[in-house]
Amino acid sequence: MGNLKRVSGQIKFLFLALAILIYGVSPGLTQVEIEAPPLKLRSLKITGNQIIPTKKIKEELTLTLPSPWPWKKLPPFRPKDLERDVERLQAFYQQQGFYHAQFTPKIHEDDKGRVEVVININEGPWVKVTDVDIEITDTFLAVELSKLQDQWPLKPGERFLESNYEELKRLYLNYLLEHGYPRGTVEGKIYLDDVKNTAKIRVEVAPGPLSYFGEISVEGEQQTPEYIILRKLTFKKGEIFNFAEIYNSQRNLYRLDLFESVALTPEEVPETERHIPISVKVKEKKKRSIKVGLGYGDEEELRARLALRTRNLGGGGRILDLESKYSNIESKVEAIFKNPQLWASFFDLAIQGGWIREDLPAFTNRTYYTQSRLERKLPWDFRLHFGHNLIFTRYYDIHPETKAILKEPESDELFRISSAILGLHQDTTDNSVDPTQGGLFIGEGELASNFLGSNLQFGSTVLEARRYQGIGGKKFILAARIKLGLIEPIQSTDEIPLYRRFFCGGYNSVRGYRLDYLGPRDAAGNPLGGNALLEGSLEARVPLYKEFRAVAFLDFGNVYPLVEDLDIGQLKYSAGFGLRYSSPIGPVGIDIGFPLNPIDRGKDDYRIHFTIGQAF
Repeated sequence: MGNLKRVSGQIKFLFLALAILIYGVSPGLTQVEIEAPPLKLRSLKITGNQIIPTKKIKEELTLTLPSPWPWKKLPPFRPKDLERDVERLQAFYQQQGFYHAQFTPKIHEDDKGRVEVVININEGPWVKVTDVDIEITDTFLAVELSKLQDQWPLKPGERFLESNYEELKRLYLNYLLEHGYPRGTVEGKIYLDDVKNTAKIRVEVAPGPLSYFGEISVEGEQQTPEYIILRKLTFKKGEIFNFAEIYNSQRNLYRLDLFESVALTPEEVPETERHIPISVKVKEKKKRSIKVGLGYGDEEELRARLALRTRNLGGGGRILDLESKYSNIESKVEAIFKNPQLWASFFDLAIQGGWIREDLPAFTNRTYYTQSRLERKLPWDFRLHFGHNLIFTRYYDIHPETKAILKEPESDELFRISSAILGLHQDTTDNSVDPTQGGLFIGEGELASNFLGSNLQFGSTVLEARRYQGIGGKKFILAARIKLGLIEPIQSTDEIPLYRRFFCGGYNSVRGYRLDYLGPRDAAGNPLGGNALLEGSLEARVPLYKEFRAVAFLDFGNVYPLVEDLDIGQLKYSAGFGLRYSSPIGPVGIDIGFPLNPIDRGKDDYRIHFTIGQAF
């Protein structure tokens, strides 16, 4: 009977153990831990910092900070993330020259699980640079390198920053790489006294042997002739080795728009060999490409563009562009053919022609045109071109008051312009769509005479210069431009017809005024244009938030009836501000311009411009 009870007890125990495994432990046996809801970061404040800006400190944090927009959800907060960020700030402050900085984080939690974090910083003393010693193993080169002292980013008496120390070494290394010493080395040491808070810098420069460009070889299967590739290189065999010229040559080859990839690689040679061969490896783009564009502006309204490019047409690096454009102001169909280095010469041939329609406030015209020109590259990124224009134009919808003043023909006269052109162009900008550095210069003269078969005779000159300067890592951009246009009738032409005159005002001109509104006008207020144009702009482009930038501008300009009437005292001014968003197709924005010396105070109050792309 006792054995039966023991067996029965064992069975009960097994059932109990099985129940515990299946259904879990009874609440009476243990407590179940309930996970607390996650914390939310409501705010984060930095206090106590005197030298390092708060914005720069927050950029080092990995914590997701609350959005300034009230409708955004609060980000999650974990105390361990704050601990790691404090460690990051300790390392960051050491890089800024503070080796005794102390950080005291405090967490304040409310009853809803929202957290306010305050990080108090005691920066302490910073490390002072007491000595910078540059040791150069080549005594002859030491004289040349002594000129770099004025460019030192780290000087005695200043606060020690690791970034400036690295920049000091790069300053000397870049000089070696750009002056024939590709095997040069720059080593440095920091002697830090964290008691006295001082640092001594020692940099050793070993230039190695002076080297030269060696044989240049072109690799890869391509239809583009080798001589076109070689002539785009900015260096030749036997010249002093310079890494900057390798970069410039790569940029020139990309600008041809023939290659998908371009690599210029110095080949490995023994250290005793001073001539370094260069291999140029290219991969060509697809033979054809299509571009489609849509946009909107308050003056042009809907804009549409369709372009087809054919590369290496018949070989030889030739390019054919077929393009059509539509807008409320201008529509055109155009073909452009480019033949680089015609017959293996140093001249590029460009031929373009098409049809254009313009619907402007003063007139409407229809034009057929062709232009043939030869271009040649000159030093300092200049390009010279000369050629011939042949243009046939009829224009309509001229206001009766305008006809009376300018003595425009009553019938639809066909104007034929046959002219010689001569121009100079320089482009050093870093980006053609949204430049942040460099400049642009455009100068062109045109002479139309009866000797060339033109029934409209004149001489004209247009000069335009633009400059872009990035400040603070190209975030803050200053931009400026100025444009001068002059045209004079010659031979049997007494007066320049309306459609060849200059006009001023509008988005790409003086933004506080209506399109083509500035300058002479008839009794009804219709623009008459003029023989002289002067206009320009100053613009500041300031970063706001991520891809958004603010713009502040001052525009000036005017049109004058005759060249001798040009007077800067009669310039019209407008100022304003705008907003830009950097999209994949370029800056998209809105500008508001206000006339500072309005012509008609009842109508000239402000202008709003919506557009894609910068004003200039």
